[in-house]
Formats: sequence, structure tokens, C-alpha cells
Amino acid sequence: MKFKTSSIIAILAVFLCIIAGSFVIFQKNAEPSDNSIKDSNYGSEIIFGVIKSIEVADGNYKLLINNSNGEYVVNVPESVDIKFPEIYEGDNISVGGLVEIDYSGIMTRSFPPILTASSVLYYPPEFVTSGKVTEIDFVNDYKRFLVEGENSLCYVSVTNNTLVSGDLNNVKINSTATYSSIIQLMSYPGQCGAIHFIVH
Repeated sequence: MKFKTSSIIAILAVFLCIIAGSFVIFQKNAEPSDNSIKDSNYGSEIIFGVIKSIEVADGNYKLLINNSNGEYVVNVPESVDIKFPEIYEGDNISVGGLVEIDYSGIMTRSFPPILTASSVLYYPPEFVTSGKVTEIDFVNDYKRFLVEGENSLCYVSVTNNTLVSGDLNNVKINSTATYSSIIQLMSYPGQCGAIHFIVH
């Protein structure tokens, strides 16, 4: 009996040592280190909107843009090249144009939120139209909106390649929408595929 009791005590002691050792190991692995948060944890994200104001200082741009979620401040460092569509011959940005911004996915919690661009693609005002939706239908399983701008009337198709800000299901007759497009058929009304589509 004495032998059995000693064996049981020895076995319990071994189990306790194993449990204690495991606790120390897991606790050590769970401790946060200085490198526990890295840039690699944040993927590149895209945001786009229409430019409302532009500030320039020492080659750095500060843009105020607007989309369906509201306003954002975008800091564009001097080191970031602003790209333009191939058929656009200009090299300046202006209010009323649309910018497509790549950024780290990090922005401030201020109002408006502030973020820093890693790349910028700019569409000038002549490629951007805002207007009222006067008709909604489907063509080839894609939603199509007849948008009446100030000087234009166009059937705008929203495809799988279109970047959309907002919920297309919220677009109703007389809703306001903004879209960007480079190529438009010379019919009346015109027809185009939207590169960007903003639901207001």
C-alpha cells in the first residue's frame, strides 16, 4: 500500500510539473511584444470621392473628398505620384475631379477622418458627372441607371468592375448619383460603363 501511495504521489507530482510548465510556456507566448502590431497586418485599401477642396504646401497635397459615407481628408505626400488617365493630357488636379486613393487602411477617428495616400489616380471633372436618376433597369444582369446631368443624359451601367460607394439598392428615381466614365457611346441618351459610382 505504501508503494502504491508513493507511486500515486509521484505521478501527481509529474502531472503538476507538466501543467505548470505548459502554463509558463503559453503565458510567455501570449505576452505582447513591441512588434505585435506591424504594417503587414494592414492590407492596402481603396477609397474614392469627389474633390471639394485642395491645399498645397511644400509639394504636399491636402485633399478634402466626399463620397456616400461623407467627407475625408487625404494627405498626399510629395513622394506620391498622382496618375492620370492615358487619354487625359493635363497634369494638374482640380476641385470637381474624382480621386481613387490607395492607403494602408488606417485613418484617424477625427471628423472628418484623415488618411495618407500611398497612390492616387485622378479623373478630371470632364470625366465625372453628377445628376438625377430618372430610370432604373437591368442590361445583361447589370443594373443600369439613366442619369440626367447638367448637360448630359446617359445610361450608366454598373458592372462587376465598377467601384461603388454606397448601396445600389438605395438608388431610387430622383436619387442623386455621381459617376466617372471615360468612354461614352455617341447615342442619345449616351451609354457608358461606370468606373466609379457614388450613391448620394
